[in-house]
Amino acid sequence: MTGLPPLKVREVVKGLQTLGFEKIRQKGGHAIFHHQDCRRALIPIHPAKTVSPYLLSDILKHLEIEENEFLRAAGRR
Repeated sequence: MTGLPPLKVREVVKGLQTLGFEKIRQKGGHAIFHHQDCRRALIPIHPAKTVSPYLLSDILKHLEIEENEFLRAAGRR
């Protein structure tokens, strides 16, 4: 079970950008974010929907980011 709330895509993008990721490209409904230390993330970009806590948890594990750190960067805590 994850302690993350469902977040809007805008909040996820804000959190990633605050942590040093930049959007390098987008094709269709998915954007790729890249960090200087070569970490990459594929984020679904569907403005009318939220990103589920389970998907967000998987993305953060892949990027090796703590949930609390990400929520602070996204402005949720």
